[in-house]
Amino acid sequence: MEVLIIGAGPSAAGAALALSRNPDVKIRCIDIGGRLEPANENARDRMAERAPGEWSPDDLKTITEIADVAKDQRLPEKRNYGSAFPFTDFGQLGDVTGESGINTHVVSGAYGGFSNTWGAQTMVYSDASFDDWPFARSELEPDYRAILSEIPYAGEEDDYNEYFPLWGPAEALPPLSAASQRVLDRYQRHRVSVRRNGVIAGKARLAMRGSKCVSCGLCMTGCPYSYVYSASQTFDRLIADGKVEYSGGFVATSLGEHDGRPFVVVRDIASGTLTTLSADKIFVGIGSIGTTRLVATSLERWDVPIHFRESVQFVMPFVSLASNGELSQENSFTLNQFNLLLPFDESGRDLVQVHAYSYNDAMELAIPSILRARALKGVGTQLLKHLTVGLGYLPSWWSPGFDATLTKPASGDRLANVSIAASTAANESAKRLRAVNIRLLKVARQLGIAPVVPMVSMSAPGKSYHFGGSYPHSHNPRAGRESDLLGRIDPWRNIHVVDATVFPTISATTFTLTIMANAHRIGRSVLEAHDD
Repeated sequence: MEVLIIGAGPSAAGAALALSRNPDVKIRCIDIGGRLEPANENARDRMAERAPGEWSPDDLKTITEIADVAKDQRLPEKRNYGSAFPFTDFGQLGDVTGESGINTHVVSGAYGGFSNTWGAQTMVYSDASFDDWPFARSELEPDYRAILSEIPYAGEEDDYNEYFPLWGPAEALPPLSAASQRVLDRYQRHRVSVRRNGVIAGKARLAMRGSKCVSCGLCMTGCPYSYVYSASQTFDRLIADGKVEYSGGFVATSLGEHDGRPFVVVRDIASGTLTTLSADKIFVGIGSIGTTRLVATSLERWDVPIHFRESVQFVMPFVSLASNGELSQENSFTLNQFNLLLPFDESGRDLVQVHAYSYNDAMELAIPSILRARALKGVGTQLLKHLTVGLGYLPSWWSPGFDATLTKPASGDRLANVSIAASTAANESAKRLRAVNIRLLKVARQLGIAPVVPMVSMSAPGKSYHFGGSYPHSHNPRAGRESDLLGRIDPWRNIHVVDATVFPTISATTFTLTIMANAHRIGRSVLEAHDD
C-alpha cells in the first residue's frame, strides 16, 4: 500500500507511527518544511555539546530572544531558539486575515508544526470528555498507550489519576521551583478542604525527558538539548530508519479522488510548479485551519462561515504573600510545573484547567508597562517575586469559538483567502470564568496563592491554539460537513483527515496527545482494514 501524508506536525506524526508498523506500507510525507535559521541552529548545536557553564554568551543570546508583546495580544508570541520560524509565513499564511485582535498565525509551515514551540502538556482526555464523541475513550486507549511509548514523558501519580491515568512509562519531573512546591505542599496539608471547594492540584505531565533535564531554565525559549518533544523528532527517526520518505518545500492546494484513487495538487514553493501526486491513501494533518482550507477549497465551499470549536484560553496571574525568592530562571525548568483542575460535574466532563508557571524571563513582559520604567522597576521586581502566571482553558461548549470564511482564489495555484471572525453565537465563557475566579478565591488561603481577578483576561480567538471541529467525526456524517470515524468526508473514501479538524468537542485539558492518539487510531484502523 502506498500512503501519502500531508504535513509533519503532531497529527501527521501520530498517523505515521501507526502506518510505519507495517514494513510493506510505503509512506511519503509532503510538507512545507520551514526550518530554524542556520545561525540559530548552529548556536543551538554548539550548546547541545556543552554543559551550561561552558556555553558561549553569544550563543546563549542568539537562542534566547524573547518576543515583544504584540499590540493586539496580551501574551507575547513565543520564540523558539530565538526564531519565529514556527509562525513564519513560508507560503501558508499570506491569505489568512482576521478582525482586529484575532490571532492569524494559526497555520504553521514549520517542520514539526507548532510542536516546536508548545507547552508540552501531555494528558489523556477524561473518560467523560468523550460523551459527545461517536466512540468511547476505551477505543482510544491503545492509541494513547502507543503514542506515550514513543515520546518522552514525565509525570507522577497524584489526584489527577482520578480523571487522567498515566498510561505510559513516565519519568519523574525535574525538581520544581520553591514556589510551585510550596503550593503543592499546601494542597496536601489542606487537601480535604480544597477539594470540598471544587479544586484539585497536581503536578504537570509533560512530553520531556525529565531524567536528563539539567534545569537550565531555557524550556520556554527552546531546550538546547532537545529534551522537550517535537513532532520533528518522530519524523527524524522514521526518516533515518527508512520508514518515511520526506519531501519539504511544498504547499498542498487541492485534493480529490479519481475513480476512487486519491490525489493532491502541490505547489513547489521555490519554483511555483504545480504537481499532482497520488497514492492508495492520503492522510491530511496540517492543522485545523490549514486542513479546513484545503478540504473546503477542494469541495468548493465558498463564502459560507465555517465554525471552529475552541477551548478558549484565559490568562490568570496569581499573587502570593510569600516571596518566590530571587528572580532567576536558572537551576529550574520553566515549563508548566503544576495544574489546578476545577470539575464542575461529577462525571469529569465539565472540567476547567489552569496551567501554572513559575518565574521565567518572559514574565517581565506581563507586568504593566509603567512598572517596567526605570523609576518604578524596583516595584515591578518585587511584584514578580510574588507572581505565578496561570494559563487556563474553558471547554469548547462554554467557549465562543470563531468562524472562518473562504473566498475563492483568483487562480488555481493560490490558496483560498481565509477570513477569521469572532463568533456571534451565545456562549457561557464570561459566566464560567467568574465561577472559576470564585472557586480559586475560596481556596486562596489554603493554597497560598490568589488570582488577581482584575487582571484575569480572556485571550483573543485562536490564541489558545486549542481549536478544531470544523468537520467533526459522526456516525452519520452530513455530506461535505462532517467526517466519519476514519476522518473521511463525503464524497471521498480514501482521503483521511487526522488532525483536530475532526474533533467533535475540545476539552479544556491538554490537547496534543489526543490529536496524536486519534490520528494513530485512524492510521491503525486503515492498516487493519487493509491487512484484512
